[in-house]
Amino acid sequence: TLLEANREGLKAGDVTYATICATIYCNIAFRCKKKLASVKKDLTDLGREAKVYRQESTWNLVYPLEQAILNLMGHAEWPNLLDGDAIPDESLERCISNAKLASSNWLLFTLYYFQMLVAYLFDDIELAIKMGEKYIDLDESLHRSHKGFVLLSELKFLYCLTSLAYARNTKEGIWEKRGHESMERVRKLAKDYPSSYQHKLLLLEAESAFNAGNKRKASEKYELAVTLSRNNEFIQDQALSCELAGKFYAKQRNEYKASHYYGKAHELYLEWGAKGKADHLRENYPY
Repeated sequence: TLLEANREGLKAGDVTYATICATIYCNIAFRCKKKLASVKKDLTDLGREAKVYRQESTWNLVYPLEQAILNLMGHAEWPNLLDGDAIPDESLERCISNAKLASSNWLLFTLYYFQMLVAYLFDDIELAIKMGEKYIDLDESLHRSHKGFVLLSELKFLYCLTSLAYARNTKEGIWEKRGHESMERVRKLAKDYPSSYQHKLLLLEAESAFNAGNKRKASEKYELAVTLSRNNEFIQDQALSCELAGKFYAKQRNEYKASHYYGKAHELYLEWGAKGKADHLRENYPY
């Protein structure tokens, strides 16, 4: 495992390799079936270790993740903004400027991705789209040299969700097109890694059907996404699927189903440890 690789790297004296393994582990742990408090503890423990071995420059790649977790847990004044105690500079803009000066495309990517994530989850779709567009502008070498990294695959899913939501808000066809283009990439991921991406694909298909006015198909896909994400034990994806199903049924004026899915989403976000997100849901939706 990555934690074992981290231990072996430290034993061998290769502290850079050990820290890289730790950063990858934390990003995967955030996506894969761990409660947020547990991931936050891992970040604290492994970050302390990286500091002891003077690996702060490598460990900097995970401070956007740590701030995103703080936002989700309810420890940020403005939860839609990647700004707070974990950010080493006085603002995200300064972090981005410093990363650009250092030609650190990978740090730029993590900043863009996690800002896009919290913006989307806290209903700031315009900011999420802006971050997605900044990512697309990055050098293609980032795609080629980090093809296997989990966040690159996750961004394809997030960019599709954001594009479809923005298309629904603006009625602009360009965003529907971009959403469908990203969906094809997720479709390939679902074929290669079904337990991790099939439920995500179903959710994207539900959102696309919602935009197209195909109510029956949308309803079927949302319910399949909820069921499969539960079966695959991705609690955060189950919560999101329930939330988006709630939005769909609210739009159809089906108060019973909207209330059911919003209530389930709230319950699941709390179970994941995302109290800030659960509170946002409760405060902003009337069901």
